[in-house]
Amino acid sequence: MNAARAGVGVEAARLAFLVARDGETAALAWVRRTLAVYRRAVLDRAHFASTPGYRRGFLASCADFRRWLATRRRNDP
Repeated sequence: MNAARAGVGVEAARLAFLVARDGETAALAWVRRTLAVYRRAVLDRAHFASTPGYRRGFLASCADFRRWLATRRRNDP
């Protein structure tokens, strides 16, 4: 069972909402884009996402996105 369906992870509700509203294909594209944006932000020392107060949350979101993407790859025909 994936994180969004299991209700686990900081992004579970948002992922479930995106799939329900936009469909799997659009959610996949959004997750890939957002993961790249968050990763760049955490690595950029000038971005607030790299500061201790925000870094952990951004990294937790990235981990949820990666887990969610991994469940999609396993379910591909």
